[in-house]
Amino acid sequence: MVLLDQGATWAGVGALALSALLLVLGILLFARWRRAAEREVGRIRATGERTEKLLTELSRALGDARDERGRLAALGELGTTLDLDAALERALRVVSDLADADAAMIVLRHEEDEPITAAYGLTAEESARDLLGVPPEAGKARAVKLGYLYTAEEAANDEFRLSGGLAVPLAGEHGERIGTLAVFWRRADRALANDELERFEELATTFGPALENARLYSEARRLADTDPLTNLRNRRYFSERLRRECARARRYERGLGLLLFEAEGDLDDIFTAGERIQSAVRSTDIAAHLGDGRFAVIMPEAGQADAERLHRRLQFALGGRVDNEDGARLRAGLVELRNEDDAAMFLRRAEEALGRAEQAAHERCAAAQSL
Repeated sequence: MVLLDQGATWAGVGALALSALLLVLGILLFARWRRAAEREVGRIRATGERTEKLLTELSRALGDARDERGRLAALGELGTTLDLDAALERALRVVSDLADADAAMIVLRHEEDEPITAAYGLTAEESARDLLGVPPEAGKARAVKLGYLYTAEEAANDEFRLSGGLAVPLAGEHGERIGTLAVFWRRADRALANDELERFEELATTFGPALENARLYSEARRLADTDPLTNLRNRRYFSERLRRECARARRYERGLGLLLFEAEGDLDDIFTAGERIQSAVRSTDIAAHLGDGRFAVIMPEAGQADAERLHRRLQFALGGRVDNEDGARLRAGLVELRNEDDAAMFLRRAEEALGRAEQAAHERCAAAQSL
């Protein structure tokens, strides 16, 4: 009986020892697994951090590549045109996109004339304001940060108001100052990092020479298209522009007026007539000297009534400088484009109308002399 009890006791002790051994082995295995798991988690975390860093660097590189591609594409677009208006429009559009701006403006210096100003994303009222203040001069300010302050009432009534902007110099091919490039933001102003400013300056450096070339070409074309006696457009330009305006008016079903008249007198009178004609026409009208004292005004988006109003303004402007035999009226041919007209027919109808006006004036003068 005693032997049985002792056997059972030893068996229990053995089982307990085995359980303890198994527990220790389990703890040791768990600890080793935990250390291995922690090492694996560390490797995974390190791999994730490296991957995240790589993705960040790749995204930045792709962003730089897109910016560079955008700059190259923009320069390529500008390089394909010497038309100043088209070059300015493309430059403004690209600058707004690459600078993530709501609007942009370019001011080009023009020797002996008012600066050439072009805007993108600005209203007519905003474009008419002095938005740039004092532009940065070469060798002085690197850039000008613009900020606009409003009254509480103005801020409440104008949700899309301009809030701020940035202006940098535009330089030509040899580094000379040719103008100013500016971008604007609405609603909330932006804080600019130095790398953003550097990219904006790179855009100005990229666009400057192309815009200057387009301006010089435009000026050369303007001189070639200008009558030196009156400073109005010459006959060659008039003929080309009349053809284009006739085609545009027919295509878009718009009105087009043409006024033809003669100014008799010496060269001084004709030179002065050019200045007075330019002051009387609308900004959209094209005034030209066709030679020998004959003038023409192309009037886009206009009809017979508009031509008659211009005729009255010209009578007033030229009254003291036009030597008419009847001394009362400026004889002119006024016509409105018809569906069947081409440029040659349109001009011929104006000449016929002028001839009738001159014939009527001569008849009135002869009748007056016979009394």
